[in-house]
Amino acid sequence: MSIGVESLMELRNRTLGDFLYGRITKEGHRADLAAIAVEIDRLLSTDGRAPLEERAARVVAEILADGRARSAAVVPAKAARVEFWHRRRVDRLRRHDPQVYDAELREDAAFDSGEPGEVRMARPILAALSDESIARGASVRVQAIAGKPSVGADSVRVPPFPDVVWIDDDRLVWEEFIGGVPCQGCGRGFLGDETGRRDNEPWPAYRERMKPVETAFKSMHPDHGTSWTVGGGPSHCRRCCPPHPLSPQQIERINQIVSRPTPAPTTAVQVRQCATCRKPIEGNHVCQLADLPKTLRAVVEAVLEQERGRDSR
Repeated sequence: MSIGVESLMELRNRTLGDFLYGRITKEGHRADLAAIAVEIDRLLSTDGRAPLEERAARVVAEILADGRARSAAVVPAKAARVEFWHRRRVDRLRRHDPQVYDAELREDAAFDSGEPGEVRMARPILAALSDESIARGASVRVQAIAGKPSVGADSVRVPPFPDVVWIDDDRLVWEEFIGGVPCQGCGRGFLGDETGRRDNEPWPAYRERMKPVETAFKSMHPDHGTSWTVGGGPSHCRRCCPPHPLSPQQIERINQIVSRPTPAPTTAVQVRQCATCRKPIEGNHVCQLADLPKTLRAVVEAVLEQERGRDSR
């Protein structure tokens, strides 16, 4: 199966994302990038006789052009999310792998040294084009990259509900939420006191303060339905903004409720009742006169009176 340049660029950016989010090792991500560079070269260098430096420069130019187009399309909220995971990864390296952390600091310093990006990028690409072992296995490795499931694949990039425009990939995880990553739908933050009623603030003053806030929100989300907030933070649109994540405590509480065993239904005990006095039949049951229905009690009392008169003769 042949993969075009545009699809190879998609795979390249997926590989970079997998490395950023910790789903692939540094060695694996470099090997993937090398294989992808070789495949891009095969598509761009149809004659195969150009010098390696020229071919590498052609691949670099294609990657940079794709990067510029993607950067122009990235909204600030998405960029903030990427930056969050970059800082998280760097902090994890600093604490758990100081040697790799120091090596990456040196790489960053080299990037900031003023050397043109084309020159820096050309070196690993030129090395990949020069390595026959990479060239031989590039097609197989690229096919393997394409076959791996990816976060935010086209098959799942559809809204989860018919009346919303956000997708599940826009939902933040708890670490992103508490780390200050903004809403991936509207780009606004979650926390603050913009919509909350302040201490000792009179209700009329609160409503007056909220009028321009609500007007601005409605202008951004006309006829979009209901809104929600986190505490007194900025308003978010149900249609455009994915809901904020649950806290670990909330998830634990839900799991406790879901995993709680359902009590077994109790079997009702059938109690027999006396057909005459309607009292429960226990042991050697004898009906009491006071418990008998009025009509029956009158008959019994008449019989008893008659028996008393007969005994007194």
